[in-house]
Amino acid sequence: MFAGPRGTGKTSIAKIFARMVNCEKLENGVPCGKCVSCIEQNNSDIVEIDAASNNGVDEIRELRSKVSLVPSYGKYKVYIIDEVHMLTTGAFNALLKTLEEPPSHIIFILATTDPHKIPETILSRCQRLDFKKINDESIVNRLKEIVKLENIEVDEEALKEIARLSDGGMRDSIGMLDQAVAYSTGKITPKDIHDINGTLTAEELKALIEDIAHKNIKEILQKLDFFNAKGKNFVKTTEEIITFMRNIILCQNAEEYFKSINNNIEIYKNISQEIDLNTILTYIEILNNTLIEMKTTINTKLLLELAIIKMMNINNNEVIGEKNKNVENFSENIVSKQNEKPTAKEIVENKGDNQLNKTNQTEKENEIVEKEATTDESLMETKKQDLPVAKISDDVKEKLENIKNIRINNTLSQFSKKHLLDLINKMNNFNDYLLDSDINNYIEIILDGALKAASETNMIFVYKNERTTNLFNENIPNIEKAISKVLKSDYKVIATDINSWDKIKQEFNSKRKKYEYIEEDFDIEKLFSNEINGEFNEFEDIIEYN
Repeated sequence: MFAGPRGTGKTSIAKIFARMVNCEKLENGVPCGKCVSCIEQNNSDIVEIDAASNNGVDEIRELRSKVSLVPSYGKYKVYIIDEVHMLTTGAFNALLKTLEEPPSHIIFILATTDPHKIPETILSRCQRLDFKKINDESIVNRLKEIVKLENIEVDEEALKEIARLSDGGMRDSIGMLDQAVAYSTGKITPKDIHDINGTLTAEELKALIEDIAHKNIKEILQKLDFFNAKGKNFVKTTEEIITFMRNIILCQNAEEYFKSINNNIEIYKNISQEIDLNTILTYIEILNNTLIEMKTTINTKLLLELAIIKMMNINNNEVIGEKNKNVENFSENIVSKQNEKPTAKEIVENKGDNQLNKTNQTEKENEIVEKEATTDESLMETKKQDLPVAKISDDVKEKLENIKNIRINNTLSQFSKKHLLDLINKMNNFNDYLLDSDINNYIEIILDGALKAASETNMIFVYKNERTTNLFNENIPNIEKAISKVLKSDYKVIATDINSWDKIKQEFNSKRKKYEYIEEDFDIEKLFSNEINGEFNEFEDIIEYN
């Protein structure tokens, strides 16, 4: 068994080993390169199997039926099973007997990046060889050989960046160099490497961290918008910020060591004098938590914006240049702003937390409702306390419940997984309207939820508590207008809470309930226009976050 990180040569070594054991004139462990086993390109004695696509019991049974066949050319028939951890439990069980008593002419080489996923019964019957990450110096030296042979012009610093970004994988580093050759029109520079990899240069990272330390929210948002337009990867960007801050800590506390591993110490030394150790450690903790959340959402830019807002407020309660409003004065603040329309500048400069502190919970689901919405608990608790709710009559509440049942039924009766995934991919478009003062309040409500089911005409959003669910449903007319503006298509929408959705999910997936489309016999916009008096101006100003 060859186990180790990707791109470290497991499969390549397996192929070399397979040819070596069958070489007719092996000299000091080196294949001669002349015999049939060495020169035959389609050597039938070397069988490579991709376990990721051939992971079932039937494929392994077919393999077992062929192991009795003797080699065509050499002494051994070698089976290389790549990504062996992808085999099913049944496939492993089918392979076990053959591994216990293999024919003398058979050699199995199992290659995997995740040996911990392989059953102990298999591991105990293998000789395990662990591959390690390749150090940066070795990668740079190998890349120098390649660029010399291929007559490629490249800065040595660019090669060092490739080595660092490839994280010990030679295959990734060669692939990155290949991309850089195609991308660059002249000499390859470190900036070219960062452009193709979606990461930031050290100078860009320094400028961004300085803006965070100085609480320059406007400059930060502009930079993130620019990075987004350039196609930067915000997961990698977050990782790079963490690494940069780690280097600041080393510069502050282990300067001599840091000099030995990094020639560009000045860029860290200058900024290290502006941020103390405790602040940096808190920054890293916030970013690390954000990085975990990024793995389960498509809206990584919004999560990074939210993290930066938190980072700027760890030492005090300032929010973009002014103190947070006391929760007790919230209602008074609503009344004073009922007839005002906030400008885009005011939204950014005076309500930074309000616009950015919303986590997009849409997930790409393989089946309807496989995963539940995950929302920042503290954020949701704040919202439950602060969001005002319209005063509607019991009669309207009852009608809303009926509407809710009908729309959930109609969505599931025509449920389309393809349409759902397509809409989830488009949810990022809503972020572009967060500064649109006409619909930004409703966009925020939408982004707080998770789109869990959809048809060509209907959408179901799921929220973690009833309060935000009701807030959505009591604003349906305006939310539908906002969705129509963003997606350029009309949808009938409804929201439900996560507990109710779990029951609906079970009924739908188990086929216990039959869903048949019901024509809507109500005018939902008229329902609200008849109910709401001038106090809330037809829900236009009730959604305010403090």
